[in-house]
Amino acid sequence: MKSHHLVIATIALATLSVNSAIAADTLKTGEDMQREAQQHVADVDTAGLQTMLRQRPDLVLVDVRTPGEVKAMGGTIDAPNNIVIPRGWLEFRIGRYAQDPDTPIVVYCGANYRSPLAARTLQEMGYRNVKNYADGYIGWRQQGLPVRPTNR
Repeated sequence: MKSHHLVIATIALATLSVNSAIAADTLKTGEDMQREAQQHVADVDTAGLQTMLRQRPDLVLVDVRTPGEVKAMGGTIDAPNNIVIPRGWLEFRIGRYAQDPDTPIVVYCGANYRSPLAARTLQEMGYRNVKNYADGYIGWRQQGLPVRPTNR
């Protein structure tokens, strides 16, 4: 009986080792996921975002940086309907601001690392009019455009 349990334990351990090795071979990096997201999400540059802000008063502009980053970087883009929702809370909070799947949404972060991922997430949630602001907050500031400081 003991040898039977030893055989089963050995097989289970071997299976676990093989499954772990397979999983390790299929891991994606953040950069891999970012590249995949960018294949599905349309980018908008600074000039395009400015045009959209003028033409679409219903545009929801989503800054996915953390409140600490927003404060450390000197604020957020000064635009109507600009909201800060950290990427980790996006799925849970976006519905407060965009109930209609056709709501125009532009997502941005500091330097275009997390925003493509966030935009892709919104698409996966069913939002159909999502774009990524590829220049990010850093690009906006470098062009001397208005920012809204935060006291949070």
